[in-house]
Amino acid sequence: MKSIIIQFNKIDVVSGSVIMALGIFSLGAMQQIPLIGQYSKTITLFLFLLWFLMIISFVTTFINHSYRKLLISIPVKSFAIGTWIAGTSVICVLMVHEYQQLQIIIECISIFNLFAWFAYILFCISQFKRIVVHNLGRDVHGVILLSTVSTQSMVCLLINVFHGEVSNKMVIFFIVAGFAFYLFSMILILMRFIQKWGSIHELKNTDCIIHGALSITGLAMTQSQVFSSEFLNCFWFFVLALFILIETFEVVRAVARVKLFGLKKALFTYDVSQWSRNFTFGMLYYFTYNLVTLYEGKMPWTFQLQFLELFAWVVLILLLMEVILFFQSKINALLLK
Repeated sequence: MKSIIIQFNKIDVVSGSVIMALGIFSLGAMQQIPLIGQYSKTITLFLFLLWFLMIISFVTTFINHSYRKLLISIPVKSFAIGTWIAGTSVICVLMVHEYQQLQIIIECISIFNLFAWFAYILFCISQFKRIVVHNLGRDVHGVILLSTVSTQSMVCLLINVFHGEVSNKMVIFFIVAGFAFYLFSMILILMRFIQKWGSIHELKNTDCIIHGALSITGLAMTQSQVFSSEFLNCFWFFVLALFILIETFEVVRAVARVKLFGLKKALFTYDVSQWSRNFTFGMLYYFTYNLVTLYEGKMPWTFQLQFLELFAWVVLILLLMEVILFFQSKINALLLK
């Protein structure tokens, strides 16, 4: 068992969220901050190399039978494999924007990612079945919504990499499938809330994906340009309302945790799952940016434009805080050796 645990800890399965968060920041908020945005090509290349090294580490870990067996035996955690699908999609879209001369390489990676997504979704369906059959609903949290996030990321990947070669029917299929996964996941998550209502520990870091999964759904619908501006405007306000609700709960939880554990342990202790919040904040920004850009002139986007000006700095500050916590944790780990 000891060897299994060591192998399992080689790279956390949720580590793909690091790529998701950094990538979506680079696609969205970073472009609106001139001081950083001017280095977009260099940052994109760095993220591509980081993704490449991390994906190799994950694949070499995943092919280990002990690791794979242990991961599959934890139905909820196993959904985190979706961070690598979504992270790869984000990197490919970012590369298309900055390095179009590498189109063939990007297309090859995208096709591989499409097959990986298909295998992952079949796996998700199997794990959903296990959760229901074995009554594991009390353990679910926002990570199961990666079934939606990975699916909608494929929409953005196909549209950006293959452009007009993707039919509207295929795009709508992915969007509807992703939304179906969202509804089923939310039923399980709401059942968990009902069962454990009242505990300050009940909100998990990954529960922010409740609004993040809808943001990427909105992004997919926006980039498809199949849906009307009126519908997307209503959808955006719904996502914003859900964002405010979930993050308000998070603030209440944070205050309660500070009282119990103190400021450092409650708020400034690094955990890899925290990157999911950076991703969801960045995704809301990128959804909004695409909405006002692709549907420019079709609606008076006054509020959304004001939102973008402020929210870019919120996304940046949260990302810098997470990067500082990450390096602080690594330094502390080295000092303890």
